[in-house]
Amino acid sequence: MSTHQIAGGSVVVGVDGSPFSDLALRWAVDEARRTGRPLHLVHALENEPVLTDKQRLGTKETPASKDPVLTAAMDIVAAMRAEVETTPHSVTGFAPTTLIAASKIATTVVLGSHGHSAIPTALLGSVADHVAIHASCPVVVVREDRTQGRGSGHVVVGVDGSEASQPATGYAFAYAASTGSRLTAVHTWWWEPVEIVSGGGEPWPGDWTAIANQAQTLVSGLLAGWSQKYPDVVVHQYVVRGDPVVELLAQSEGASLLVVGSRGHGGFIGMLLGSVSRRILKRATCPVAVVRSATGGQPAT
Repeated sequence: MSTHQIAGGSVVVGVDGSPFSDLALRWAVDEARRTGRPLHLVHALENEPVLTDKQRLGTKETPASKDPVLTAAMDIVAAMRAEVETTPHSVTGFAPTTLIAASKIATTVVLGSHGHSAIPTALLGSVADHVAIHASCPVVVVREDRTQGRGSGHVVVGVDGSEASQPATGYAFAYAASTGSRLTAVHTWWWEPVEIVSGGGEPWPGDWTAIANQAQTLVSGLLAGWSQKYPDVVVHQYVVRGDPVVELLAQSEGASLLVVGSRGHGGFIGMLLGSVSRRILKRATCPVAVVRSATGGQPAT
């Protein structure tokens, strides 16, 4: 299999027959149907322990009709009556390497948060973590299906004021606009205990109200341009002093999608490379879209 077998701008979903994989597949089918894009189902057999995304997209593709995982996946697509152009791929290769390579061609890569994986967890973490860190396009990780249906909930986006967070904000606005959803923009500011800030037990002499007002002004300014571009999207700003993970998870309860950027500063520093992202991906109860800044955050239209 080569990248030439993936249609440009398509939706790619990794399947392995696990329950979370099936949830991801259903989300991907809906995404392809909503955007009018072709859908590619990729089952990587993980027989090659390749640890770099510079390798080829799998060394060999076998007939999909002989792959029971893909047969079952195609049955799910057929049962959804999606009328989506769908191509299955059975690949001899390592799942993260294959999906990361596909991300250079696709507009979105979708996968479940858990599955049947041969990756040593201590070495690389989960497939979802690894692909989300290294993919070239937005990656949607589907953990649980606690919404009542796609588009039934709101969209949540983490906003930290950095340039890197802008693609994620744009992605969230585009998705909310196309699904008719309201958007909640979450920004957290200074959440460490005051004792740490002051260097001891003495109360911090600063003005928390002034900092809160500055944060509110910052967020309003960052969202103004996007609101002009998507005037039909109803936006709620949630600016609070708190733990970014706790606040994002709380605001995303019942949401259709939680969108985060790949890097940032302030409360969201190290969103992909540190503990914050992994806590989000492991604990979120709705799909999570990770949008890399380097790609410009391809819009969900």
